[in-house]
Amino acid sequence: MDSRDIFIVAVLLSAGTLLRFILVMVGETVTPNILVAFYSIAIMLILPSFGEAMGIGFISGVISALISRSLINPAFLLSEPLGAAICLLVFISLRYHKRAAPYAAAFTATIASGAVFTALALSLAGVRVLEAFLHTGNFLATMVIVITATALVNAVIAGLFYPFLRNYQERYPR
Repeated sequence: MDSRDIFIVAVLLSAGTLLRFILVMVGETVTPNILVAFYSIAIMLILPSFGEAMGIGFISGVISALISRSLINPAFLLSEPLGAAICLLVFISLRYHKRAAPYAAAFTATIASGAVFTALALSLAGVRVLEAFLHTGNFLATMVIVITATALVNAVIAGLFYPFLRNYQERYPR
């Protein structure tokens, strides 16, 4: 990764962090992770190595852990790198389907990240989750709805912004 790639990642993570922080400040119990859309766009633009994609996800996980009001913030340190890795793999496997690839990569990254986070929350903080949502069924139903809705929103964001940013990147090559 060169300095231009690092700049692209930093700008997109900053924008995503700002939006995520605003959503956290709204005060809902379960906050959508809009940051996935922005690190997905960054990954799709720079096509990093697998390790670099995991690093972008880890940085996103640190940001999410710091600003989230989640029951178990350290779970982001595992769920976000996995989401970033899934994003890279899906995008590379679908990159010849130029219109569908950004949507599919962001959607699957969000689903993977949310599923891992939910599994970790249930296994590591089961008692607190049960107390907060009365029983596990409510928690799972809430998480499935939030993850699915967030995945759709993230797919739309990535699908709309990626072509625009890609065209800009091609107009002003290195």
